[in-house]
Amino acid sequence: MRCLLGLLFTVCLEKGLTDSCDGILDCLESSDTDWSNGIFCHSVFNTRGRLLYVNCSWLPYNSSLPSKGNGYKLHLVWPEYLECEAIDTHDTSMTLGKEHLRVHLVTTIWVSYTIPDQQCVKTKNFFIKPEVNCQSPKIQYAVHSGNTLRFLLDKIGQVRYREIMSSQWHTMNVTQAVVNVSLPGGQVPESFVMQQRCYNEFCFHCKWETETIVPHELLGAPDIIVTTEKLSPGKQRLTVEWTYTSHDYVDGYHVVIHRLPNSCGYNITLNTAKTEVHRNLSVAFFNVSVTAYNKAGRSMSASAVVPPLATPELPGKITATYKNNTIFLTWSPLFKCDFVVINWGTNYSQMESKILMHKIENYSIPGPFEAMKRYMIGIYLYSFCQCRESTEETTYGLTYIYSEEGVPRTGPRNVTVKNVTKTSAVIEWEEIPEDDCRGFLLGYRISYIDTSGNPRKDIFLNVSSQRRYQIKGLTGSHTYDVTVSGVTVTGAGAPSIPQEIHTLSYDEAEFRIIIMVTCVGLIISAVILVGGCAYTVRRAKSWYFPEIPNPKHSHIVKIREAAGTKNLLIQSSPCDEEESCIDQPGVEVTPQTQSILTEGTDNGISQKNSNYQRTHAHAEGVEQYTNIMSVPKVFQRMPESANYVCQQPPAVQK
Repeated sequence: MRCLLGLLFTVCLEKGLTDSCDGILDCLESSDTDWSNGIFCHSVFNTRGRLLYVNCSWLPYNSSLPSKGNGYKLHLVWPEYLECEAIDTHDTSMTLGKEHLRVHLVTTIWVSYTIPDQQCVKTKNFFIKPEVNCQSPKIQYAVHSGNTLRFLLDKIGQVRYREIMSSQWHTMNVTQAVVNVSLPGGQVPESFVMQQRCYNEFCFHCKWETETIVPHELLGAPDIIVTTEKLSPGKQRLTVEWTYTSHDYVDGYHVVIHRLPNSCGYNITLNTAKTEVHRNLSVAFFNVSVTAYNKAGRSMSASAVVPPLATPELPGKITATYKNNTIFLTWSPLFKCDFVVINWGTNYSQMESKILMHKIENYSIPGPFEAMKRYMIGIYLYSFCQCRESTEETTYGLTYIYSEEGVPRTGPRNVTVKNVTKTSAVIEWEEIPEDDCRGFLLGYRISYIDTSGNPRKDIFLNVSSQRRYQIKGLTGSHTYDVTVSGVTVTGAGAPSIPQEIHTLSYDEAEFRIIIMVTCVGLIISAVILVGGCAYTVRRAKSWYFPEIPNPKHSHIVKIREAAGTKNLLIQSSPCDEEESCIDQPGVEVTPQTQSILTEGTDNGISQKNSNYQRTHAHAEGVEQYTNIMSVPKVFQRMPESANYVCQQPPAVQK
């Protein structure tokens, strides 16, 4: 199309435009590409889609040149009608009304500039059809959700996008309002930027709009933590903290603290970029919700109920009594207030309210009330007269009351048996839910019965906070069934699920004594067994393997090797059959030998011999010879294979 219009424009210029537009062919296209490409024109329409005007703008030619001269000249050419128009201006923009336009024709526009004392220069030709809206489409919605980019434009056009850290653009034509782009690859980049522009066959020049960061879709809800702490009586400090996985893409958080019930519109709304909020509140029930938001929208909301203080400090007390389906309240305010709000109900989310003047010190809450239900009643003092403007609330007092008390409908939960012995056991249980108490819990009843047929025994505990008890006086090796029941003014309620107690046969001390006796018996048995085995082995060895004496180790053979005084007893001589045989070199008798040879003699005789030796020294040889005469009897028991030499005893000197 542009080539055809250029050719038509050239032909028309050659045929007749020269006379009607003086100097139109005298300008050459500038070598400055920035200025040559710097012209842009677009049509402006009203809300009904009718053309208002065409606005054209261009870059200054050269700011260093002097301002004097002919300035700029805007040229309009309609080749189809062989018409042209030139408008002088010293500005870099011009608004063309309908008097300068041919709405249904393609208009060729350029700007020329005449340099003093030089030839004029011109920009490139810009083609526009005024009736065609070439304004860039507007982004109605853009979001980055996971692996998908979604765009919503107000009209068709062109869109290009790139990763925020990349310079590579991806361009696509938008033929419908909603566009979904699937991102390649498994790894999703952090963020994207996009641009949009018009796209039409009659819009020959369209600029890309400024870059826009595509916001991330906020999925999921924040994780919030709500804590409270005591302040002055009737006040508490609320701390709300939260974390969010997409915190880096969040513009802010919307926090709402909602009073339950909503007395006087007592709500606090906050917008913050932080992840925590602190507020001072009364000791009442509140609900907190946190929502993240950015340009793509809002995340899911996370909510939590502010936990009530376990033991709140309150400036005053209230008295509540129930009679004839009516609750009567009385209190004594300790300080001045503008008005009083009374809340009552069985559930914090379904409370009723009543606003009273501060001078009133009693009030009757009319029924109807659910029978045997626990009602919570709170009195709150406000500091402003106009309820909608109140920002300060103080809890004056809290109390609970039952309408027509009854017995608990269920027993304690999770009854467990621990530390069972021969005569005792420990019972533990959890408290009865408030909805099942149907009255103020005064204590518990523990019932246990022997399965062998003995009568049931009951134990009453007068403390409602006690949930642990040790049963004593049980019998060993028995089985018991035990139950626990809640007790109110009306009586004991339903029992818990029975639990069995199996008492032990022995106490711990008895069991230890049995173990010790058993261990000692095992040790003694082991010693006896080892001794018996050793004795049996020794007897078997002597029975089957008798010990045979070895002459080599006899003392008779070793007489020569013994130390001491040696006495020659027998001289070498042939031996007779009845004479003893001794070693050929001769037998030497030592004191050890003498003791051996004289073994078996009477101690008295030995003593006489000893005395005799001391008094009759000259007869020593005769005594030795006399004692040695028993040697042949010993040698007769020796094996025959032994080789001996007989020697005659030496002559005795008298």
